[in-house]
Amino acid sequence: MTPTNPKKSCGITIKPTGRNSHLIDYDKGQEFLFISDVHFDATKCDRDLLDKHLRQAKDKGAAVLVFGDWFDLMQGKWDPRGTYSDLRPEYKSINYLDCVIDDTIEYLSNYKDVIKFLGRGNHETNIEKRMHTSPLDRVAAVLRERGGDVHVGGYAGWLLAGERRSGNKLTRTRTKIHYHHGYGGNAPRSKGVLRVDLDQMQFPDAQILLRGHTHQKWYVPITVDRVNSYGNTYQETTHHVQMGSYKLLGDRFAGWAVEKGFNTPRLGGWWATPKRHHKEEIAQWTITEAS
Repeated sequence: MTPTNPKKSCGITIKPTGRNSHLIDYDKGQEFLFISDVHFDATKCDRDLLDKHLRQAKDKGAAVLVFGDWFDLMQGKWDPRGTYSDLRPEYKSINYLDCVIDDTIEYLSNYKDVIKFLGRGNHETNIEKRMHTSPLDRVAAVLRERGGDVHVGGYAGWLLAGERRSGNKLTRTRTKIHYHHGYGGNAPRSKGVLRVDLDQMQFPDAQILLRGHTHQKWYVPITVDRVNSYGNTYQETTHHVQMGSYKLLGDRFAGWAVEKGFNTPRLGGWWATPKRHHKEEIAQWTITEAS
């Protein structure tokens, strides 16, 4: 018997075109889940919420794109941010780093059909610099061996997304997505919103700008006026998305985030759905909160 609500397949392919640029081709009706700052191996990672969103993505056939700090990896003896009490019991081993990577592989193998992109964050680049290994590349290699199609990106870069047409033709105009894991503090007063105008000016070609790192979560759409080469004016919306986190702050007893005075984070990521009108080349995107 055919199930009432059959699961959808994830209809995207990704092709790298450079060290920090990728082409994304997707089927009509494809959905995306943008997340960052999961901190999967941290004791304060809200794995229940993460499971909820990844299961929803799997049911929808939504492509999951992670933009940095999938890992926490702060409990090695080399890291001044670490505290032994924040080490999960299953990782209390001489090969701590391998335990976390292996656990991530087993966890993400359940979602290998929808996990499509893993970008670097400061927690991954910290391991690369100190330990001379790339945990994301190690995870991605095994997931590909198990039938997945996951790509590893940089700390910042471009994704150019276009809808497949009938006959497997591609749209001539792609949505330009700029991602950057983020930098600096978590801006306790402005929440980082003051960067919107700067990003709008620095990356004028981007229709979507994705940011992480600060564990803030907000969405600011900016509508701008444009003119084409024929002198026709039109309006276009640029989507500025601060992606949030999956790491709880806890009871503020002690720890790195408490000592630095970080705000209580808003958890979860963002669903993104492109829809192209038959008379338009460029897709219009709807951004909604995953909570």
